[in-house]
Amino acid sequence: MGELIGLCLMPAYAIGCWIGLYKNADTGKHLLPAALFGWIWAIINIMRSKHIDLGVVTFGLVIIFTLLERYYGFTRGVRWAISAAALAVAANFSLVVVFWKPIQKDLSRSKSQLWLKVFFSYCFTLMIFWIVSAYKNFVRGEPSTSSYSSVNTSLLNVESDDF
Repeated sequence: MGELIGLCLMPAYAIGCWIGLYKNADTGKHLLPAALFGWIWAIINIMRSKHIDLGVVTFGLVIIFTLLERYYGFTRGVRWAISAAALAVAANFSLVVVFWKPIQKDLSRSKSQLWLKVFFSYCFTLMIFWIVSAYKNFVRGEPSTSSYSSVNTSLLNVESDDF
């Protein structure tokens, strides 16, 4: 039963992430749901396997930094933090891609060949998704103004003709 759920969830999650990116790349609103789902999945993996899943840390960073954006706005620091966290998630997925041969050998004892193919495709696709998300986040919009990041120029009463 667990293998069947994974065979359905992996492609569904990947498709959902890409649809979210397509619809919300300019605002970054796809990042929190994608990271939250991945974080919960990582917690379930830990509970089922009794092994650490780095997704708890990497997805957790994306969650924290996207929540900070809601509080502080899209400041330069938040922009860098979210992009770096998204790259950390991509790096986590890349571990499967880079070390696929030994992982495949170990998992082939308990998983079908179909599951292995779906899992590798899922990890590769999500690695690319998080790299693209990091880039799209970094280049989206200008950082918002806040008391921490800029001076309110309207208080200066400066006209553009004065220069």
